[in-house]
Amino acid sequence: MRCPLLLALSLGIASVAVADRLITIPLGRKIPFDDFKFDTFIDLSNGQTWDRFVGFGLTPDFEIDYHGERIDKGPMRDTLDFSYNYLTPVINQSPGISVGVQDALNRTAERRRFYVATTWRQAVDNIGNGNLPMEITLGVAQGLELKPFVGVSLPIAESVKLLVEHDGYKLATGIEFRASKSGFGARLIVRDQEMMVGANLILRF
Repeated sequence: MRCPLLLALSLGIASVAVADRLITIPLGRKIPFDDFKFDTFIDLSNGQTWDRFVGFGLTPDFEIDYHGERIDKGPMRDTLDFSYNYLTPVINQSPGISVGVQDALNRTAERRRFYVATTWRQAVDNIGNGNLPMEITLGVAQGLELKPFVGVSLPIAESVKLLVEHDGYKLATGIEFRASKSGFGARLIVRDQEMMVGANLILRF
């Protein structure tokens, strides 16, 4: 099964899109065309763990992500993520579906992982006039092992979301405060035993 999956993904990468992320898991949607997304989070205790991402909506269909990861004060390990966004999620109607690869250069702790991610968006009627949906993501990734992953993004106010995910290896929970719908966001994340602080910024051209 692995060989056909690798071949299909390799052929698709040249004309496709990278899925956006919840905390670290991929979602069934992408960063919009001509948008840059900068995302980072770091261990609060001593900064020994640090993740950083830069994603760009290169075309309406193609997005590319740089990912840097540092663990236990070691060197920053740089890699790329790719994916095909087969369907875009429509609130209360149809899910988004993405397939792709995380850590294409095989340098991070969890190594290269090929995945399929499906994201459903359901309107939360009492927040933001139904324009701020709850998102539920289910997927499966094939790396060193075949692992399922799951994530939930739940808006509790127009500028606040609760985030929960399990990537098949680690549980992470967080809260996100967003200054505007497409601007700056700050996050507080607990991943395993690590307390992490993060921020992201979306620039639209």
